[in-house]
Amino acid sequence: MTINRIRGWALSAVAAALAATSASAHEQTFRPESHAPAGVMVDHAHNKGEVMTGYRYSHSSYNGLYQGSDAIGADELAAAGYSMMPTAMTMEMTMLDIMYAPTDRLTLMVMPMYMTMSMDMAGTGMMDHGHGMEMGMGDSMEMDHGHGHAMGHMSHEVDGFGDTNFSALYKLIAAEHHTLLGTLGVNAPTGKSDLKNPDGTFVHYGMQLGSGTWDATPSVTYTGTAGVLNWGAQASAVIRLEDANDSGYALGDTYGATAWGAVRVLDWVSVSARVNWTDQDAISGHYNGAHNHSSPADIQANYGGEFLDGALGINTVVTGGDFAGLRLGVEWVTRLEEDYNGYQLGLDDSVNVNLSYAF
Repeated sequence: MTINRIRGWALSAVAAALAATSASAHEQTFRPESHAPAGVMVDHAHNKGEVMTGYRYSHSSYNGLYQGSDAIGADELAAAGYSMMPTAMTMEMTMLDIMYAPTDRLTLMVMPMYMTMSMDMAGTGMMDHGHGMEMGMGDSMEMDHGHGHAMGHMSHEVDGFGDTNFSALYKLIAAEHHTLLGTLGVNAPTGKSDLKNPDGTFVHYGMQLGSGTWDATPSVTYTGTAGVLNWGAQASAVIRLEDANDSGYALGDTYGATAWGAVRVLDWVSVSARVNWTDQDAISGHYNGAHNHSSPADIQANYGGEFLDGALGINTVVTGGDFAGLRLGVEWVTRLEEDYNGYQLGLDDSVNVNLSYAF
């Protein structure tokens, strides 16, 4: 055995040890808490050349009618002049999240969306004097005319592509334990805002699939980390860039702020808690074609408000192997405080799911 051969084996052993150490360190960089809870978007950027593909799903349920912060019933709504009241609503959103980083500081993102919404309604017991009972896409209705009152039960559903978001995320600060991310985005009006009932009248404003306007979506996101802890905060907005869409109206601007904290409980699992504040303006403008006025959802003033939500979540990540970096996050959201504009269904709860993989 020669000295050169021994030296070669030794160098090979050292190289193998260094490679194993490097691989182990690489695997440890996949921390479950390093991404925000599933309900937070544009919370992180990528390094040059990285691509991330993701799937997001959100399901929200609405029950109970509110005026401001107070729960009300059919009698109060009938006294306000409405012959129909919403009783329940569900909203589902499916989104693709595609990101690419041309530089270490800049990440580009596109997010197309598909939406499904359904609403159940019932008569308030008020005589219907020409307001009409609208029938939406896929509507079904049962009527009780035994006392000459509008006591119908109705459900309708819409589905289709929503608006598409294009965003640029820029790392303003990228320190070891702190990051500050600025995002400039725009929602392109790819979702329909002119859906109509079989009788030619517009569906409820809230049942349209898109805003029908170009909308700016800026945000600023801060995240920090220390050991197994991670925390963050984000301020965001949706600002309508047009006074009205082709149907004659514009959704209200929305401003939001959220803050969260997360702790790693296993190498691949973290749990989180989050609060979220939202303030949304009412709809401006008015449908420029035939539409109904029999329910609160038909009136522009019955949209928007100020809300405070709370959320609990769990994030997981694959830390090694062929699928290292594959992430799954799930979050449950419930309403803590509400002040609805006019008369609206109240949010019961929501579930957010986020599955992503970077390469």
